[in-house]
Amino acid sequence: MVAMAKERKAENDEFKNGKTDDQKAIELLTKARDFLASYFEKNSFELGPIQGGIQAGVEMLQQGPEFEISEDQAPEAEFSKGDHRKHETKGVISILTMVIEDLGDEIRNAMEAEEAAQVGYEKQMASAKKVEEELTEKKVNLEDMIAKRTEEKEDIETDKKNNQEDLNSEQKYKADIAPDCDWIINAFDERVSKREAEMSGLKTAKEYLSGFKPSEPALLDKEHATSFDDGVLPGLKFLGVRA
Repeated sequence: MVAMAKERKAENDEFKNGKTDDQKAIELLTKARDFLASYFEKNSFELGPIQGGIQAGVEMLQQGPEFEISEDQAPEAEFSKGDHRKHETKGVISILTMVIEDLGDEIRNAMEAEEAAQVGYEKQMASAKKVEEELTEKKVNLEDMIAKRTEEKEDIETDKKNNQEDLNSEQKYKADIAPDCDWIINAFDERVSKREAEMSGLKTAKEYLSGFKPSEPALLDKEHATSFDDGVLPGLKFLGVRA
């Protein structure tokens, strides 16, 4: 768009300069033509109708003197009259008129071309501006998308950091309980064997106590013999007892 505007300005400046030059040329040629015409008018020399065609003017300039007798016999010497150059002058005026008309046509053609160029420029500029607006909208959408993705990335990084902290905490907790866990694992079989032995001994004791008779006081302390409750023993649990 900047290049288009720069080129259009250069073309417009060239048009204006050319138009100014043509207008100045027309003004100068008009003055010259009017000066020649006024000279003959002031001296009452009849030029006749001025022809605007270039060919007529050229013919006037190329036309030689007319011989009354023949082309090979020159006229007798006489002093020139004041209008003896009127035919040549008429040709010059015709040429000047033609040039002025041509310059006028050139200005009109240049103005038409300038108008067409300006219309084309405005259409191209309108299309360029439309494309610019579309690209600007895409740019804004992309920037919004980038901002959204950046925010999501920051949230993910935050979650990752929190998860890493939780993982470190879990690993520390695992390291802290590892000695007790290892001891439990290593002593498990031995503890099971001891518990089984304890259960077996308690079972034997229960069976023995279940067969207790009051007539046998020698086996128990007399003070506790009368207060023993057979219903308490089955409710006792020994699995929680540590070796």
